[in-house]
Amino acid sequence: MHLPRPASLLVLFTSLLILLLSGCSTAVRPPPPSLDAKLQQQAHALESQGNYQGAAALYLDAAAHANTPRKEDFLLYAVASLIRGGDHVRATELLDGLTPARLTNLQLQHHDVNRARLALNDGHPDRVLELLQPVPASGPHAADYRHLRAEAYRVNGDYFNSARERIAMNDLLVDPQLRLENQFGTWEAVSGLSDAELQHLRTTPPPDVLSGWMELVELTRLYLQQPDALAEVIPHWQMRYPGHPASGPFIDELLGSMRLAGQPPAQIALLLPLSGPLAGAGTAIRDGVLAAYYDTSQGIPRPQIHIYDVGTDPLAVLETYQQAVAAGAGYIIGPLRKEAVQVLLQQGPLPVPVLALNRVDMEDLSNPALYQFGLAPEDEAREVARRAWHEGHTRAVAMAPEGSWGSRVFAAFSEEWTRQGGELLVQQFYNSQETDHGQAISSALKLDASKTRHQRLVRQLGQNLEYEPRRRQDIDFIFLLATPKQARSIRPQLSFYRASRVPVFSTSHVYTGRPDQGRDHDLNGIIFCDMPWTLEDSGKWQHLKQTISEHWRANSDRYNRFYALGIDAFRITPYLQQLGSGMFSSYHGVTGNLTLDTQQQIHRTLRWARFHQGLPQLLESRAEATAGNTFP
Repeated sequence: MHLPRPASLLVLFTSLLILLLSGCSTAVRPPPPSLDAKLQQQAHALESQGNYQGAAALYLDAAAHANTPRKEDFLLYAVASLIRGGDHVRATELLDGLTPARLTNLQLQHHDVNRARLALNDGHPDRVLELLQPVPASGPHAADYRHLRAEAYRVNGDYFNSARERIAMNDLLVDPQLRLENQFGTWEAVSGLSDAELQHLRTTPPPDVLSGWMELVELTRLYLQQPDALAEVIPHWQMRYPGHPASGPFIDELLGSMRLAGQPPAQIALLLPLSGPLAGAGTAIRDGVLAAYYDTSQGIPRPQIHIYDVGTDPLAVLETYQQAVAAGAGYIIGPLRKEAVQVLLQQGPLPVPVLALNRVDMEDLSNPALYQFGLAPEDEAREVARRAWHEGHTRAVAMAPEGSWGSRVFAAFSEEWTRQGGELLVQQFYNSQETDHGQAISSALKLDASKTRHQRLVRQLGQNLEYEPRRRQDIDFIFLLATPKQARSIRPQLSFYRASRVPVFSTSHVYTGRPDQGRDHDLNGIIFCDMPWTLEDSGKWQHLKQTISEHWRANSDRYNRFYALGIDAFRITPYLQQLGSGMFSSYHGVTGNLTLDTQQQIHRTLRWARFHQGLPQLLESRAEATAGNTFP
């Protein structure tokens, strides 16, 4: 037996004395919370009540009575509260007042996280990725790094890297609820990938976590309206990916959401212009709906379809709507004419929901039962601005046809381009009825200024000089809004005026939708966006394209995209109420990746192609282009 040494006896005696003085309790009481912990509890309580300014005031008061480095900690917490409360101006002022060189490593991370939150809120996702690099492997801010980077990639349309950030973030989260929310975010990111991207990018075999997510999304799309069939194959998926984060609560939520959604109404009414000037487009939409209807898999209930001709009078749509409702319609698809959509939009609460096939850009008009879906050229112009910016361009020249349509689409491009941070050097409108656009191009490229300089030198020197006009050299790219006929004229003239090497971006309007190698040879080099229906030749809908081409050959060329609009309008109807939330953040259709905003407007994300030897060639998506990048 070993006797304790005197120092040990003193420690033992002191411990017993503390225990006796603590009262009758048999356990030692925990130490009281620190002042910082109490402060954070109070601040969190205020934030939970929506009082972010109050929480920031607590931190600022603590900072006023603290010394470095605690002072900087409190200031950074105050900034975070202000950002969450939407006071970005005050948050920026406080951040600008801090000197990064005086901050500790952890404070620098918190500083950059706050800067990144502001950049994301201001619509600058690329700045977020610049700030949050490299990513700490652990620590109090590591999860924030991953979350903000995931959101930045998502805003950029890079869903592949957004998913990778979410997967890396999962192991940094301890709280089960936060983990489940992150899994929903992962699902949303992977769901943003197209069918082709899921096939091309799933290269790592099981049990790779990302491959597991991609395979689960593919299975869900395959059994979209058959949740019971999906439930039967899930155990096989779980065997291939044991311990996958999606197993457990997430799978239960997924199956539950699918059972609630995807049930079509008993009857759908089509309100379309089948006579008058829009009859061709209306008929193509009708036939697209019918093609999707007859393509429905066995075992999936199909609604009855009643078809109504709304003619040419926009005011007649209300009476037709009421007639369809009285006949038992559970959903309305149409109308197509913008003025008719506005008539319905201005009504009071609609008893039966409507999927309108055009968009009314009036923020003061809204109706919770009316969804707006169409082939909006403004969406495409905004996509051009985002694509050009992501490719590193900063200075643009824009050319658009004269008239209200050209002005409206150009305005959408200009707004998005400026929001991205780009500079619009020149906006030039041209006469779409003419074939010689030399004057408009010369003005856009400032060739007139070059000619003026030459004439001035001739006058000053009093002798003829050799002269070759020079265009302005500060142009990164040209946004050309044009039809195929117009573009076939303008593109060669751009080359003639020494702009052959300037990238040209356009919308789907530059392409007929059908390959025409001989006539489109003059379009070589133009980069444009369009729906998967026209650009992809390996989609699951190829049999539908073949069917439409065989049955409606006369109209399939001219109204190709309207057939696709009809297909998506029919297929998306059962998911409208869930679109944009939970498991159904997006829907992959033949017209694009469809998402719903807070104004009940459906937006399309498109594919990209470049004319080469007279034919459109698909370009890599951002996901495919970055899939091989080293992951931080």
